[in-house]
Amino acid sequence: MAKPIGKTPVFEGEDAIAVLKEMQETPTKEDKEFAKEIRKQRIVLFSK
Repeated sequence: MAKPIGKTPVFEGEDAIAVLKEMQETPTKEDKEFAKEIRKQRIVLFSK
């Protein structure tokens, strides 16, 4: 049987501010290329 998933920790203070700032930044060209490569890897082609 699977183990229960624990609660997600709550971010507070400087950690929370850093995460929010990072989430608001515009993705760089490298970030966009990385995301594109990941999307390519998730496609599964089925053949008969």
